[in-house]
Amino acid sequence: MFTEQKYKDLSIKEFTKAAEVYDSGHAGVYEMCKDDYPLVLEELKKYPFQELLDVGCGTGPMIELLVKEFPDRNYTGIDLTPRMIEVAQEKKLAHTKFLVGDSENLPFAENTFDAVICTNSFHHYPNPQAFINGVARVLKKSGKLVLRDYTSNNFMIWLMNHIEMPLAHLGGHGDVRIYSCMEVRKMCETAGLKVIKLERQKGFRMHLVAEK
Repeated sequence: MFTEQKYKDLSIKEFTKAAEVYDSGHAGVYEMCKDDYPLVLEELKKYPFQELLDVGCGTGPMIELLVKEFPDRNYTGIDLTPRMIEVAQEKKLAHTKFLVGDSENLPFAENTFDAVICTNSFHHYPNPQAFINGVARVLKKSGKLVLRDYTSNNFMIWLMNHIEMPLAHLGGHGDVRIYSCMEVRKMCETAGLKVIKLERQKGFRMHLVAEK
C-alpha cells in the first residue's frame, strides 16, 4: 500500500519526464488530456471572473488558451512538479504567474479567486477532500470550480481502481484513484460548495461546476 508521499513522489517523477514532451504534439497518453481544454474554456465563458487559479496546471497549456481568449484577466498556475512549472514560466505569459505547490495545501489566502479549474489532475490526489476544502477556502463568494477528470459507471470504476491503477503504478505513474460522480458530489457538499453541474460525459469524463 502506497503512502500519500509515495503517490506524490511517483507523480513528480512521471511528470518531470512528461514536461519535456507535453507541448510537442507527441505527448503520448497525455495527448487525450488536451481534448478537455476547449470544454473548460466554454464553461468559463458563462461566468465573469478576473482572478483564476489552475490547479495541476502542468506546462500551462490551459492558461495559454485563456490568455488568448481573455487577455485582460489574471492567472495563477500551480503544480507539484518543478520541471512542469519551469517550462510554464519560460512561456512568459501575460498577467500570469506559475508556482510549485501542493493541490492539497493551496498556498493562497481566503477569498482570492473568482474561478478555480482542475483538468485531469484530480485522480492523482491522495486526499481529494483536502483539495476540495482548499478550493472552497480560496474561492470568493459565488466563485466557481470547474473540474474535469476520469469517471465511469461503478463497474468500470472498480476495474480501473483495482486493475488499471496497480498496473499504472508498476509503470511509474502516480495515479491514485478514480471517483464516481456521487463521491465527488459528496466531497463538494462536505466542503460547502453547491454543485451547479455534474455530468458523466463521453470519453470516461466527469464534468463538474460547483459554486461557493
